[in-house]
Amino acid sequence: MPFRLATLQDAPALLDLALVFRDHLQRARPDRAAFQDGIARILEGGDGEFALAGPEAAPAGYALLRYRHSMWAAGTEATLEDLFVLPAMRGQGFGKGLVGFALARARARACTTVGLDTNERNAVSTGIYRSFGFESHSRRWGGCQMFFRLDLDPRCC
Repeated sequence: MPFRLATLQDAPALLDLALVFRDHLQRARPDRAAFQDGIARILEGGDGEFALAGPEAAPAGYALLRYRHSMWAAGTEATLEDLFVLPAMRGQGFGKGLVGFALARARARACTTVGLDTNERNAVSTGIYRSFGFESHSRRWGGCQMFFRLDLDPRCC
């Protein structure tokens, strides 16, 4: 199964995948122009990378990794911001392959941690993440790690 980093030439395919993902989530926003701008900014910015799965001409899915320095981790942390595989292509290992590729990229960039958030009811995704060793239980403090959000723009999320 081919996995690779996306380039600016892949922006149209990433846009198509992101729009299908948005529709899958039953959301109306971001609109096409906002996605197009965001994809270009990430591809050009250096603080994130898109990974693509499947044939170059028609990718089956993508992962988005974001990077930031953390004073607490004394290094770079990665966030797996998006993982999406086209519904018709699921069950073929693309999701698991994208996660593995993303983790290899994070290691190559000497990241100290990789984090993500997903819905607890998304059994397929949580199963994939757990198979790589991700956990929501804090070994240090006990209990479940939680991701909180405050939407400052009601149109956002």
